[in-house]
Amino acid sequence: MKKKLLAVLVLMILFLAGCQKKPDVPVVLDHACKNTPLSEGCYIPSDDLEFVSPVKEEYLITEDFETERLGQLPRNWLLYRNEEYKTDGVKASVVSKDSNQYVELFSDGLKAPMYPQSAPNPTFIFSTKFNLDTSKKGVAYMDILIPSDKPTDSISFGVSTGAVNTIQAVINADLKVNIKVGGPFFYYSGTADGGDTHSTSYTLEKDTWYTFKFEWDKDLDFLAAYLEDEGTFLPLYSGIFHISNRVNALATGEILVPNVFKVTMPRNYKNSYAYIDNVIIERRP
Repeated sequence: MKKKLLAVLVLMILFLAGCQKKPDVPVVLDHACKNTPLSEGCYIPSDDLEFVSPVKEEYLITEDFETERLGQLPRNWLLYRNEEYKTDGVKASVVSKDSNQYVELFSDGLKAPMYPQSAPNPTFIFSTKFNLDTSKKGVAYMDILIPSDKPTDSISFGVSTGAVNTIQAVINADLKVNIKVGGPFFYYSGTADGGDTHSTSYTLEKDTWYTFKFEWDKDLDFLAAYLEDEGTFLPLYSGIFHISNRVNALATGEILVPNVFKVTMPRNYKNSYAYIDNVIIERRP
């Protein structure tokens, strides 16, 4: 009897096991949007997403430093330094005199960016950005004073495209003014595109504020530099973009317009001071 019951139980278990529903096999569909996920009918943008235009918005500079905190680095500027620099080897801090705020620049002239090796880099690199990539033309101004009560040496300032100088003024240790167009402003590439330096007939005096002006226009292939004298801007240089300002430094390469205003002082193993004010980038008519 027990054997019959056991046999019946085994048969029932086998019957019930055979009646279990087999699992569904998933069907893989070739979805119409798999290769075009952003096409119409495939992508529904969320209301909380903001569209970022591929064209960067243009912006200018108006830096008179009047709202900056005394003794501090100006908010919109970068001062290059690395671990080899002394703590106060380079400084750019806001100071005040006669109800006017401006920036005191200092460089000990001892160190320089580590790369590329053995290049005559400047110790001091002080910069801020702007964007006129759409209009491709602009005007830049800067005031500068070389003090008589502190050590000084040469100083350069102007506009560049990244690390490639567009046009800059160079005030030498003897206070003579040169204009340099093109060339990397903190290293030499060794490909004969180091830029060209043009001498002028102007020599500055210490303890005097001077205003320099730079202009550029890509469509006209035009560069210029000026020095203000009693309300009149005297021409220092006028010409075309240097070949180093073209893509791949080729004569047929597209001109790259400036987007950085920078001030540099060389690695010359001397302490050097200067003062700057009223750094302005405007649109060119």
